[in-house]
Amino acid sequence: MPGKSDRLGWQWLFLCLTGLVLLVGCASSPPDYTTQTKDPWEKMNRATFAFNQKFDKAVARPVAKTYVRAVPLQARNGIHNVLKNLGSPVTIINDLLQGKFEYTLKDTGRFLINSTVGLLGWFDVSKNMGLPDHGADFGETLADYGVPSGPYLVIPFLGPSSVRDAGALYPDYVYFNPVKNNIKPRYRNATSLINAVDERAGYLDLDSTLDSAFDPYTFMRDAWIQHRRYQLYNGNPPVEYPDYPDLPPDDNGAPSAVSDTKPAAAGTTAVPVASSHQPPAEDSPAPEKSSSR
Repeated sequence: MPGKSDRLGWQWLFLCLTGLVLLVGCASSPPDYTTQTKDPWEKMNRATFAFNQKFDKAVARPVAKTYVRAVPLQARNGIHNVLKNLGSPVTIINDLLQGKFEYTLKDTGRFLINSTVGLLGWFDVSKNMGLPDHGADFGETLADYGVPSGPYLVIPFLGPSSVRDAGALYPDYVYFNPVKNNIKPRYRNATSLINAVDERAGYLDLDSTLDSAFDPYTFMRDAWIQHRRYQLYNGNPPVEYPDYPDLPPDDNGAPSAVSDTKPAAAGTTAVPVASSHQPPAEDSPAPEKSSSR
């Protein structure tokens, strides 16, 4: 259990960061550069990923499968809901630090309702009251205030992350969850262990997809970066056009996705099509018309 100095440290950190919110004002979407994650440490990350995969196949995955077989679905759902409810203070505090006061009120109401009417969160009553589950963490808060992502980083046992998000784990775990941190250490440790098993069980359906990937490391990295970007923009990331990098923009400023070549019919040759940005050559012969209708 955290001592008096730990509680004072949490209070000072909370007050300082709340003051930062009041000085800076309400945060909006994070700057685009804070959501871009590169992988310059690929060699090291691949080694860590290989270690994590061996540990997962030897320990984590069998434990998760045993948990699913031994515990009925309704009980697993209840345990999952309780664990999510225990983590709600982390979301609420980060909502406040990000200046998202509407989310702060909604997530606070969700936490209070599920903790009382929902029997400590066993039943997700709030979901049926228009208060769906919403997550926020200190990594998102730092991104909102312009802290760059830093290189992609695979953490032993924990998996994909970034330098910024890895550094944000400690404040979330130690300072932003007074509910979990004020229970007895043996219960807190048990909660963390059950949470790890519950989270791993939630990914069992994806194991076959990852195992069959041509390069599991690249598959996991790209999926995590895309999902993290989705989280940072609250499910509404700006549109990107990676498939058409060389095409000029259309009237709306977005690259045109229209190909310059019509698909050829079976047994024929593709015919170039004149587009608004590529006029046909004046001396080029016109394509012959087909005699068939």
